[in-house]
Amino acid sequence: MFKNFYKFTLFLILIFYLSASPTLAYYVEDNGEKTEYFITINTMIEFRFADKIIINEEGGIEMKIEKDLELEELILKTKKRGLKFGLALGGGSARGLAHVGVIQVLEAYHIPIDIIAGTSIGSVVGSLYAAGASIDQLEEAALSMKKSKTFFLMDLALPHSGLISGKRIEEMLNDLALEDKTFDDLEIPFAAVATDVESGAEVILNQGKVIDAVRASISIPGIFTPVKYQDYYLVDGGVVDPVPVDVVQKMGADIIIAVSLAKINPYTTVLMIDKETGHLKEVENLEDLKINKDENPKFKDTKKITSLADKEKGILKQTIEQVKSKLEGPNIFEIISQSIDIMEAKITDQCLEEADVVIVPFGIKEINLFDFDKAEMLIKGGIMAAMINIPEIKRAIKEKLQE
Repeated sequence: MFKNFYKFTLFLILIFYLSASPTLAYYVEDNGEKTEYFITINTMIEFRFADKIIINEEGGIEMKIEKDLELEELILKTKKRGLKFGLALGGGSARGLAHVGVIQVLEAYHIPIDIIAGTSIGSVVGSLYAAGASIDQLEEAALSMKKSKTFFLMDLALPHSGLISGKRIEEMLNDLALEDKTFDDLEIPFAAVATDVESGAEVILNQGKVIDAVRASISIPGIFTPVKYQDYYLVDGGVVDPVPVDVVQKMGADIIIAVSLAKINPYTTVLMIDKETGHLKEVENLEDLKINKDENPKFKDTKKITSLADKEKGILKQTIEQVKSKLEGPNIFEIISQSIDIMEAKITDQCLEEADVVIVPFGIKEINLFDFDKAEMLIKGGIMAAMINIPEIKRAIKEKLQE
């Protein structure tokens, strides 16, 4: 009975989290009064592409692509030189639906995708495409992800090592393109990235059953149960390699296009409690942490130390009381999601150093962990970002041809 109650409670938490509608708010002051506006994507960018991205009668997304003769000539030269294009697809849960839009643009401009490596949701999209799923199939599958279907895919597990077992997701991926597929069956060389939870080692999976590798790569710690792969327990590859540029490079790619889904930028500012106000504030240096009894007189007097400690305890007590009274704060899934985002943001910059082109889809900052029903917005965000980066892709090709 307790297990059923626990599962029901977790399900309610999921409903609460997924029902939250993420929006971006901004304010405009008019005669001292604030007017609040809500947007879901960069309005100026969306306006720029209004005549190039069209939703057809069936609900699909169509693009108007102008022929780029310079790009076609450059691609022809790369083929003559034997240069390979590699695509590194980053992790980011629901934000990964933007990968579909990026691939859609690469296809439209006839930019070859010779090698793919993916982390987490990047391994999902990458493996399906490598297995032969068409971009139309990927788009259709993404656009069909309504909230009801997202709920269905969340088969709750006993909360020993994760909340979701992932069996239903495996079934969906098998139905789409991966059933009985091995890496040798794939049309495009592909690798999925996971993490060994025991040692923290990066695990590159490019042999055996594709579905096993993808399931390991998407195992978000605390959300999905880890995957036992031979003698190892594997979790999400984003823990160590959010955007697997290095893997694509090792697989033989000469020109690497990376798609980063990092939700936040690395934040290096340090916060400390201000002694005057008791509030956290940004500090430029950590001089206040130095303890030198010869140079710092306030530490010579133990009474002063006790007084400072009492003051800090009073501030802490006051803070706790404020939290208790408001009962506000992020829920469990927001905490896990944001923690992963922070961790990934810190190492994503390092992962991207060897990439020739980095594409960051528009609109991903408003997307939460399981917002798969925002597929249309995400695909459009991927399309717009990829189209804007076409000049960068041409630049990268020119540089490689000159080497």
